[in-house]
Amino acid sequence: MDEQEEPFGWWGWHWQPTVPLSIMQIVEAGSADTDIMALVWAMMARRASVIVAAEPPMAGKTTTLTALLDLMPPDNKRVYLRGHYETFDFVKQPDADPSNTYVLANEMSDHLAIYLWGSRIYKMFELIEKGYAIGSTMHAETVEDVMAMLNSDPLNVPPKWIARLTLVINLYVSSIYGSAVRRFNTVHMLEPDGDQGSGIGDQGSGIGDQDKKLKTQVVPGVRPVLLSRWDRKGDTFEHLFEQPALQAKLASWACCTPEEWVADVARRKAHLDTMQANGVTSINATRSALADLEAL
Repeated sequence: MDEQEEPFGWWGWHWQPTVPLSIMQIVEAGSADTDIMALVWAMMARRASVIVAAEPPMAGKTTTLTALLDLMPPDNKRVYLRGHYETFDFVKQPDADPSNTYVLANEMSDHLAIYLWGSRIYKMFELIEKGYAIGSTMHAETVEDVMAMLNSDPLNVPPKWIARLTLVINLYVSSIYGSAVRRFNTVHMLEPDGDQGSGIGDQGSGIGDQDKKLKTQVVPGVRPVLLSRWDRKGDTFEHLFEQPALQAKLASWACCTPEEWVADVARRKAHLDTMQANGVTSINATRSALADLEAL
């Protein structure tokens, strides 16, 4: 096995050992529901690139991303980037296959040498143009913050590459201590915005904080499409992705008909519901059950 197929400093540095979770344990904790997880599964099974973001440390970004990696195509190769030591020489290998590879960075920040920052993030996003899928985490409260950080110095990722990111999941965490409440606060899909000056468009961030929007740089040429948001008051999730217009948009991205898209997401949700009903929660049991559906 190539050394880059093994995680490199994946969990960063913490006072206490990190405990990995499965997607079903994330659902059981109330951080997401099976509807949202089915949506993410349908997208990652089609090699959607993904960023999991939250502002505070210890919010569960890497834990969430690690669990979501079980939703990627089982035959895809994983390449773990090596932070400040990364050379990207793997793309020059004779057996390099962009259409069958996920490129993964544990975090995009300048906090540790094992994290990715500066020109290396630019190079990672350039790989999307070459057919690779990518996954990472970052410190950012909203999807607008994610976009602005990527498009600003010293990263300077072009808008056309940011628009190819596909999935941005922003987490809410009530506290980094004790029994904190963690939720998938918003789930967005990024897409190219034909109206370069229109900013975030009608969908917006779903947060409803206009002052925050005014303070946040919006990247022209990139539109965040809100797929799901958490209602803090009722502790429920609003599934905007079930709206016909968004189902059609997702189907277009997936290169299928809206009917085929809806049926596929429903099939995956039913499988997750059965797993939940049968008490399938451990990492190994979850992986095995996910593989059962993908094998059909």
